[in-house]
Amino acid sequence: MKIEKMALILVVLAVLAVVCVSGCTSSGDKNSLNVTNLKVSSEGYGMYYVTCDIVPKQDTSYLEMVLVWYDSSNAVIDRTPLAWNINDAKAGQTIKARGTASLYQKGTPAKVKVLIFDSAFSGGSEDGNIYNQTVTL
Repeated sequence: MKIEKMALILVVLAVLAVVCVSGCTSSGDKNSLNVTNLKVSSEGYGMYYVTCDIVPKQDTSYLEMVLVWYDSSNAVIDRTPLAWNINDAKAGQTIKARGTASLYQKGTPAKVKVLIFDSAFSGGSEDGNIYNQTVTL
């Protein structure tokens, strides 16, 4: 009985390790892309858009934008973990990114932290980002 439980635990750990290595790794290379024309706009009714041009310096299999919204007292009013993403970004190619967030009845943002990751499922974490810029509204 104990050997079966131990084998089951080892199988589960092996599967978790494979999933994490294949889908959750990040280069963490802050110089792997250029981001320009970063803008935030309100479309009313709590809907906000973050737009920018992204040019990867190397081929990247995945890019993801995370937004962290702050009010005027610097309190976090919302996290948008998957505001925008793209697969198979090519080196030197300009990508028009447009992240969206609905802050309806959550408060009025004073600034937003824009984070870009090269790995999936970054969630609201700020660790491992390859781009980090705060924009005041």
